[in-house]
Amino acid sequence: MFKHTIGKLSGISLLAVMVAGSVFSGKGYGLELKPSDIRGEKKTSPVTILQNRYFTKAFRPEIGVTAGSFVNEAYTDTYMWGVHASLFINEWLGFEFQNIATNVSDSDDRKALNQLKYRRIDSSEVVSPDPEVNRIHGSRDLTVILAPFYGKINFIDSLIIYSDLYVASGFSKVDTDQGELNSFSWAVGQRFYYEKNISFRFEVKDRIYQEDRVGESYTRHAYSVDLGMSYFLF
Repeated sequence: MFKHTIGKLSGISLLAVMVAGSVFSGKGYGLELKPSDIRGEKKTSPVTILQNRYFTKAFRPEIGVTAGSFVNEAYTDTYMWGVHASLFINEWLGFEFQNIATNVSDSDDRKALNQLKYRRIDSSEVVSPDPEVNRIHGSRDLTVILAPFYGKINFIDSLIIYSDLYVASGFSKVDTDQGELNSFSWAVGQRFYYEKNISFRFEVKDRIYQEDRVGESYTRHAYSVDLGMSYFLF
């Protein structure tokens, strides 16, 4: 009698486990599929889990605005804004033209130096130790963009944001107190796409050119950081 009861309970327990397993596996709780369950025993190609964007960038003209600042100006606060236009010929190679202007003001360090006064030894003139400054008034940039790194962010299964990590390189004409100077430039940035027409970007750029200081030529790195927004026309 006791053994028969135990047997019946064991049968019921096994049936309950099988039913529960069927229910939970149907809902996907704790279920981890093996690669062979998806692509078969003899398939060796990987399973693609990161799908491409549902829209393309190739041959879609793009215009945008940008704003930021030059971050390594010692004696000035230099803010920048401008417009840019770009065109990709495929999903990872494109070209961009950017035109920026600046608003330049004296930094706190320069204001403090201008408050110092001294009299020249060889004259009665009173002057301040004002440093030599070559201000940046604007720049025109033509760059080639490489964007081979692609990803997307899924926000609580309700919003997908696509992104590109890119590098860029090209040439610039930098308008300074010493005139327009030829510059080599490089940049790195990341873009985030909303829907299929709007994108936002964060970019760090270095413009490298030669300038005169006390009658000698020096290499200058003008680093800028900017935020931008773009719109695909088509």
